[in-house]
Amino acid sequence: MDRLPHSSLRVIDFGRTSALRSQTLWHAIAYGVSAGAPPTLSFVRPAEPYVCLGYHRSIEEVDLAYCTAQGLPVYRRMVGGGPVYLDSDQLFFQIALPAADVSPSRARALRDMLSPAVAAYRAAGVDASLDRNMEIAVEDRKICGHGAGQIEDAVVVCGNLIEGFDHERAARVLRLPDEGMRSEVLRLMRRYVSATPADPEVFRRAAVDAYATALGLQPVPGDLTGVEREALVELDERFTSDEWIAGPARRPRRRTREVKVRAGVWVFAAQHEQALVMASVVDDSVERARLSTLIPGGEMREAEDALAGVPLAKAPDVLGAYGDLGRQFAAAFAASDGKSL
Repeated sequence: MDRLPHSSLRVIDFGRTSALRSQTLWHAIAYGVSAGAPPTLSFVRPAEPYVCLGYHRSIEEVDLAYCTAQGLPVYRRMVGGGPVYLDSDQLFFQIALPAADVSPSRARALRDMLSPAVAAYRAAGVDASLDRNMEIAVEDRKICGHGAGQIEDAVVVCGNLIEGFDHERAARVLRLPDEGMRSEVLRLMRRYVSATPADPEVFRRAAVDAYATALGLQPVPGDLTGVEREALVELDERFTSDEWIAGPARRPRRRTREVKVRAGVWVFAAQHEQALVMASVVDDSVERARLSTLIPGGEMREAEDALAGVPLAKAPDVLGAYGDLGRQFAAAFAASDGKSL
């Protein structure tokens, strides 16, 4: 990264906070950095579990009845991504920089802002790397969930040290069409999302050093500014309002449901006329598929076997060879490409 006009990197460790504050604090910092506060690295650990949803995503992706029954608050953040389950086994870090000091290239900006986190993982004994999908991973397993976005004139990248991960609850908070899809999402979560046995304090110290070195800044302990404290009060109110949680007006619902497990790994369910499809996709190829119909006797086991390992873009071609019903399945596949994830 180029050297920034500020001479210091403000470091704020909020410790353990409420679920609400674990979101609103870093949003307030973004407003502060936008207003002229120095680049800021912050840390926070939620005291209780909750669910967080990306700004543009539908609240219908969350099983609100389950969350209510379990006492899980649901909040909507200002950056993208689907619904995620968060709890006290995750230490969150956020780096906020003036937008003018961040590359306009999303790929380069993510690499610049996540590479110091990779260095911190490695300093804490985790053999992490930034893969081609800009995921922090150990081999093919994601070990850090991250989100990025611009809030006014600040760019923020958030990530987490996952000390323990409740795969079952992470799958359960999602609203899915059936338990078959939930089982497939859970299987892929267990396969591709891992906790890391790193010491959180070692990681935190290493992250401070790595970000300060990458930015060419002196790390200095800090606190919220007056602007940020005012923003925090407003954000606490906004993030708990029914209107904010419901989110922006939605386009008509597509007859598809897609769940991203990690970059390049996702599950979708789709329907076209009588055809119902549920499939898992790994590295742009179909790993598993389940084909069924709204009327009995329409299963296509042979076609399911034929799809295994086929590039997703070629799946409609394979299914087109199975007559009219095959063409219905092909249309269902064509409706889901993962681009909305």
